[in-house]
Amino acid sequence: MQNNFSIDDLVNDLTPVKPMNINKGLALPAVIVTAFAALFISQLGLRSDLAAGNPAPLILMRGGILLLLGFATAHAVVHMAQPSVGKGNQGWIWAVGAALLFPVSALIVAISAISSDMPVTVNTGWYCLKMCLAASAATAIPMVLWLRKGAPTSLERAGWLTGLAAGGLGAFAYSFHCPFTKVMDISVWYTAAIVTSSIVGRLIVPRLIRW
Repeated sequence: MQNNFSIDDLVNDLTPVKPMNINKGLALPAVIVTAFAALFISQLGLRSDLAAGNPAPLILMRGGILLLLGFATAHAVVHMAQPSVGKGNQGWIWAVGAALLFPVSALIVAISAISSDMPVTVNTGWYCLKMCLAASAATAIPMVLWLRKGAPTSLERAGWLTGLAAGGLGAFAYSFHCPFTKVMDISVWYTAAIVTSSIVGRLIVPRLIRW
């Protein structure tokens, strides 16, 4: 058997590859989220308390947690395109822990049977869910394209995290208009949007980024 292996031939076939810039990977999702937030505000209106410059503390907490969840997981997603040894990127786990504040609070409220805080805005809730998912789908696109440029080694985790990041960012974009002020409403519908986005990401994204 002839051995035609040649290091020189391999070297001659090499072509330079431009390094993937993490900031660029995060920039386009940020632009899309901003565009959707502006679209929701222009077409549906800004929350009255935000417009008055006196936002409710719960609303500030909601926006902060959604933004933290979205960008922490998005940061993990763009890092997954460049697998490496010895570098951990587990910040998204803490963000998920913070996001659990709302569903846990909702559970406590439900157990306490405080009727005034129970969700009664079903129609508005379904509309909220649809708007959040629409923004999430658009936000997921640049993250999927970014993963396709790289070499993620865990396709299933990439799917979960892409859906989770898109869900958090999409919900954040809609939160500027969202009229909800009760813990139960926020917990039920925003959690539904994020969980749905995560499941869809797990089912679809691995097929799109497979080597």
